[in-house]
Amino acid sequence: MTSPDVSKEPVLFGRYRVHTMLGESRLATVYKATDLRLQRPVLIYLLRKELCTNLRKREQFLTEAKQSARRSHPVFLEVFDSGESNSRPFLITEAVDGRPLLGVGALSVEQALAIVRQVAEAVALCQSHRSSESPLGLFHPPISSANLLLVGDDQVKLVDSWFFAPELIPADLAHYRAPELSRGQEPQLSSVVYALGILLFELITGQRPIHGDDAQSTALAHLTQTVPSLARVRPTMYVPSLDRLIARATAHDPVHRFADAQSFVTAINNLWRELTVSTRRLNVEPVRTSGRPAVGGSTYHQMPSDAKSVQVAPVVRSPMPTSSLRNRVSQVFTGSFDIDSLRRQHWSRTVGGILVMIMLLLGVAALSFWGVTWIVQRLGFGAASQLPDIPSWSLPDFNWPGRAPPELYVVNIAEGLNLRSEPSARSDTIITVVPNGVVVRKLEGPVIADNIPWLKVQVELNGQSIEGWMSLNYLRPQP
Repeated sequence: MTSPDVSKEPVLFGRYRVHTMLGESRLATVYKATDLRLQRPVLIYLLRKELCTNLRKREQFLTEAKQSARRSHPVFLEVFDSGESNSRPFLITEAVDGRPLLGVGALSVEQALAIVRQVAEAVALCQSHRSSESPLGLFHPPISSANLLLVGDDQVKLVDSWFFAPELIPADLAHYRAPELSRGQEPQLSSVVYALGILLFELITGQRPIHGDDAQSTALAHLTQTVPSLARVRPTMYVPSLDRLIARATAHDPVHRFADAQSFVTAINNLWRELTVSTRRLNVEPVRTSGRPAVGGSTYHQMPSDAKSVQVAPVVRSPMPTSSLRNRVSQVFTGSFDIDSLRRQHWSRTVGGILVMIMLLLGVAALSFWGVTWIVQRLGFGAASQLPDIPSWSLPDFNWPGRAPPELYVVNIAEGLNLRSEPSARSDTIITVVPNGVVVRKLEGPVIADNIPWLKVQVELNGQSIEGWMSLNYLRPQP
């Protein structure tokens, strides 16, 4: 296989070799490139051609580029350079490889809180640079699961994503639009808190809470619809304090929300401590003194007369290890509230017990039969009749006559395949992503929609059986 001819790839400013176009964002066309001087991969955001003559959009791009260079946080892409090429402004940032959180399904509460806290801290940094020229602080990309790339273990990057066509971006961002913006009011510091609350709900449940038929109807739906409790979507989850946090962040009236992103971060930290605080009884070495034993083995101690002079050493608690804290949170949210898991465990124990009892009964019956026969022969009551051979047996064939065995398929795409609620390529139909190599069972189909063949399938994920539609183009029959 021959390598691509890099000599035909354009070089920007004699420094940045442009390789491929990744897509288009709100304002820019995004390219993957290499910095020839420093020999490192970069991304180039180049103002889209059709917006070059739009003075307002051009000024918006330049302002966002200038403010992006002033902020520094692990959640944001680091800005390396900016300028103009052939009268088209551009921005050079670090390269990033990751997967959008849109459509990944429900995360654990621990993961969701960790991710939203990262993003909220980054937004709080931007808001801390408020001025008369920028009353909301420095620019940051809009809050959306489509703009969040998972780049490591619970590590994310907030970007102006290039995964949607530009005309579909307003419909995506409408899911996070605060009610006051739909009323035509100016954005406030708490407007982004509303979007962060919607994002937290989405990451925990795998669903966006507010919907409409298009961008406008979705934006207006925030005026009348409210975010439901987590138990409405995940019935086995009951965390009242987390519900209260989301409800306050997504209140319709900005006065009732957290005032800004930093206040939201503080609330998340308080919730985290509340859910992970140790409540073990404090063990204190008893004072050795004569006294009358009380019920339960404790001892009544007489307070000395000079009690005021007694000095009590402060109790110093060592910080909880991070790994222990993570384990405690995981146990709280995935163990204590997972009723379905308890039911499955109870069912498996019941079936196992029944099988053991059947085997024991068969063993006792066989030993009794052979024992009685041996006694009859020894006592001389006559030759025992020839014992019949134990007939061989096998499991019955559960494939009833006329019923074909189930058709099984295997997901055949490296990044996983979307499982959808209906045979449609729309992004709002995605239920979750099924990893590569997972076996699914065909229920019905194929059905042709959007020029794509679809199969309705059933798949087992994390101990749960889920039904939905998958593109047949990325499924291969299991031999």
